[in-house]
Amino acid sequence: MERTLNRRQLLRALTAGALGASAFIKTPFVCAKDAPDEEIAWVCPMHASYTSTTAGTCPICGMQLVQTRPYDTRDYRLEFRTEPAQVRPGQKVALFFRFLHPTTGQVVKDFEVVHTKEFHLFVISQDLAFFEHIHPTMHDDGTWTIETSVPKDGYYQVLCDFMPKGGSGQFLTAALVTAGYTGDLAADSARLSPDKVMQQSDGDLTATLTFNPVHPTSCQYVHLTFNLTDTKTGRPITDLQTYLGQFSHMLLMSEDMQSYVHSHPINLISAGEDASQIPEYIIAPDADLATIRGGPQVTFDALMPKAGMFRAWAQFQRNDEVRTLAFTFNVAQGSAEPTLA
Repeated sequence: MERTLNRRQLLRALTAGALGASAFIKTPFVCAKDAPDEEIAWVCPMHASYTSTTAGTCPICGMQLVQTRPYDTRDYRLEFRTEPAQVRPGQKVALFFRFLHPTTGQVVKDFEVVHTKEFHLFVISQDLAFFEHIHPTMHDDGTWTIETSVPKDGYYQVLCDFMPKGGSGQFLTAALVTAGYTGDLAADSARLSPDKVMQQSDGDLTATLTFNPVHPTSCQYVHLTFNLTDTKTGRPITDLQTYLGQFSHMLLMSEDMQSYVHSHPINLISAGEDASQIPEYIIAPDADLATIRGGPQVTFDALMPKAGMFRAWAQFQRNDEVRTLAFTFNVAQGSAEPTLA
């Protein structure tokens, strides 16, 4: 799932956030006269390119298909505010969200469950040093809330990942700017350098990242494989727990915060020799997520949206604790047409 912000949208969000207003910050509204494609089909919540005329499971990842309008690509309307309105570093702040239908303007209250949650929220600082993946709770009036805090002054991007029932998958953004921030947005932007060694540790988990192809290029698919070992012993990990229904989750963000990809591990082992055979999955659709274990390798497939520096946050769960590992790498300029690695 990918979304790219253009500069006009980014500036609008920055301006609204810098005002520190208590009113909701709204994304652009799409007029009802912009007639969407009303065709209904069964679609995978994570692989929107796969559609079917009947119910079933996705042959790529094994997720249950949902009935929706996969060709309606309009963004829903986001309303966002904070309490207190003036956000200060190190202090608790409540975040409030509402999502409005692009045609009716009605508050959306029905959502599909995607990877065990109806709403995945990411909070990322402009310098890409701070990353948070959390899950708000919805109230009866359709307002989602969660309490969090940010570590320092500056600009933060808030990313909302959800799938409304009857609609297509959404990845909406809003800006959060701390009170009294006087820095220069351009000067405070991230200045990333690629990791010299693609190995990171968090607690009892160490991950080494490899790419296929070795040098990722824009508009091309790349496999990102994490080889997991125990930090203390160096032995391969085989007791990886599922986290939100998978063995890992990953968000990739470009240095300028205008392109991002929310990715999940490849779950398909084999599709068989013909379409009539039952696919084999790493995590079967009927697997007991509480008892199944994985490792030592987890592989992602991602289409890199453009050239430039990217940071990837990969999350794993082991011994009942979620570990977050950040990797920075460069994407070279590629061809205009995507190809499989």
